[in-house]
Amino acid sequence: MSLAWFSKGKGKDREAKDRHLNGHWFGTGPCLGPTLCVVCDKPASGKDLLHCSDVILFLSLSSDCVDSYIQTHGNVLADSADYEAESWSLTVEHKFCKRQDKRAVKRQDVIYELMQTELHHLQTLHIMAEVFRRGMKEEVQLDTESVERVFPCLDQLLAFHHAFFTAMKERRQSSGQPPGHRNYLIQQIGDILLRQFSGENGEKMKQVYGEFCSHHNEAVAFFKDLMQHNKRFQSFIKQQGHNSLVRRREIPECILLVTQRITKYPVLLERILHYTQEQTEEHGNLSKALTHVRDAIAGVDLRVSEYERHQRLQEVWNRMENRSAAKLKSGNTFRKQDMMGQTLRHQGMLLWKTATSRLKDVLALLLTDVLVFLQEKDQKYTFATVDQKPPVIALQKLIVREVANEEKGMFLISASSAGPEMYEVHTSSKEERNTWMRLIREAVERLVCVWNVPSLVMYSYVHIFLTSQDQQICSSLEEKLQIYTELSALSERTDAALLEPRLLVQPQSEDISCHLASPRGPCLHLHGLRGNSLQEQEKQRNLEKRKEEVAAAQRLREQLRQERERWERECQAKESQQVEQESQLVERERKCLQAAQKLRQEREELEEQLEEYQQSLERLREGQRSVERERERLEDQQKLLQAWTHGRQSSLPAVIPHMVIPLDVQQVRSPTSNRHSSGRNSTSENTDRFTSEMVFDLLHLKEKSSSLMLSELFHCVFCCEIYLHRQ
Repeated sequence: MSLAWFSKGKGKDREAKDRHLNGHWFGTGPCLGPTLCVVCDKPASGKDLLHCSDVILFLSLSSDCVDSYIQTHGNVLADSADYEAESWSLTVEHKFCKRQDKRAVKRQDVIYELMQTELHHLQTLHIMAEVFRRGMKEEVQLDTESVERVFPCLDQLLAFHHAFFTAMKERRQSSGQPPGHRNYLIQQIGDILLRQFSGENGEKMKQVYGEFCSHHNEAVAFFKDLMQHNKRFQSFIKQQGHNSLVRRREIPECILLVTQRITKYPVLLERILHYTQEQTEEHGNLSKALTHVRDAIAGVDLRVSEYERHQRLQEVWNRMENRSAAKLKSGNTFRKQDMMGQTLRHQGMLLWKTATSRLKDVLALLLTDVLVFLQEKDQKYTFATVDQKPPVIALQKLIVREVANEEKGMFLISASSAGPEMYEVHTSSKEERNTWMRLIREAVERLVCVWNVPSLVMYSYVHIFLTSQDQQICSSLEEKLQIYTELSALSERTDAALLEPRLLVQPQSEDISCHLASPRGPCLHLHGLRGNSLQEQEKQRNLEKRKEEVAAAQRLREQLRQERERWERECQAKESQQVEQESQLVERERKCLQAAQKLRQEREELEEQLEEYQQSLERLREGQRSVERERERLEDQQKLLQAWTHGRQSSLPAVIPHMVIPLDVQQVRSPTSNRHSSGRNSTSENTDRFTSEMVFDLLHLKEKSSSLMLSELFHCVFCCEIYLHRQ
């Protein structure tokens, strides 16, 4: 029965009032294809569908369907309305938020973000389960196995996260703060987080997310394959693309969001821990929860890595011929089927160096207890055949060494009892070589530890093996004795007692005495001796085998002891080398400090010399400036002297031409001049003579360099003044 308030006769007001139920707004939309109501499973083909913008399911327009859906999913819808705000600060009242400390507000914002993103994640899981998975089953008619390939462990994820969100929601409801119903302040959240990520829940989280993330690539690849080959699936996905509830998210996007959710928890927990007061119970719980969630992520990564390695091994195994086998050094055969019982530790391409120094490309598989070399031919893998060496190496007695002067090469030495073998392989880089050596040594050590540690499982296995061997020996002996009995019957020298095989193997004492007394006693005694001799031979062989096993164990123990001693010697050598290097480093440090101190002293000396040079240069410049000043003064004095000399000469009587004394010619007085000057008085003659001499001296002084000291000039002038004064 359709809803009456959706009929055309009802008014718009009542229609709007009836559609808004329980805080949710319902709207109608056309059905693009055949579908079923998710509540009542009634067909909704050709009818309108009722849906809410916060709901992830379609409902046919019937009252029982709507009521059932509202009753079942009302809480989820209410939760969506409670987390529409962007932060806690916008959810509570403004006055209440202002009264809180800034760190408390930041902490509440992060807790709100954790709950909000958890709700969004839960809604994504519901979309995957109730929209896509249900549609793939009911509309596309896919089988359960195909649906599980796309959505593995979806129900477990829903239960896990629903319980987590419910616990946080209850804590929020119990943390209400007056006044008003909107205000709340979550003081404790660490106990919920610790309980969610530790113990049984933590292991469940590792398991569920490990399986889901491991099948991520397979799910996406299978989805793409369905989109290419299944038209009904294409129509279904196209129909859901118009669904506003899906929000244009396709299946690969939803799967990716689920795989990324677990990586968001450490970031949120770190932020909550940052705004939590230290040395409190809440801080301790958050720290432990953060450690557990990181361990869970590491466990998930480990599971994904193991699954990926198993898939790679499966791919290699599928590309091998069914009859592929390799002959070992011991004579045993290693077949293709023996590889699937192993665990792939590492895989990569290596270069196997042959006896002719050629490098051959091989695919190396490091398994649990063997190292396998394969070569590719016609897109198929076969066991590598190089120099007639076994392509399968047991790890129990494998030694790995570096190749001298080869940073990319390594030796693989197999010290088996059947005969040692040495392999030289090369990698593409030094880092890859070191990775291979480390992983091989770890695998060898792990295998040696397994064999050295006595365990009940190994004893049980050995006991079962020995028991089966004993049973085979007993059956062989019984068959052999039966043959002897038949031979005796053919020779017609037997009786009924001899037909019992146990009498030949384990006769009773009284029967033996009776048969010895009878004429046929020697025959029985002969067969008894034969049986005893066979038993003795078997015992001897078993004893020899045990001795060989003991000797092999002793050899293995001796080899392990030698390896341990070698390892200890290497450790001691490395320690001594490290000590020597440390001493060398200390000596170099001391020398560096001395050199630095010496350089510092030299720098100081150079700075002092530079300062002295600058001072000397300044003094030199000052002296140069003083010399320039003295030179200027000297020139001024020369000018004054010239002026004075010129004035003195002008004050003297006129000079007779023949009395002019040349400066550059030796002066010789003529008798004529003497006659003309005889009439002058002696004072004038002396004055003229002295003046001429002084002029000559001054002119000669003018031709000297500027290095003549001013004191000499002043002395000459002073002498001239004194002489003139005396005259």
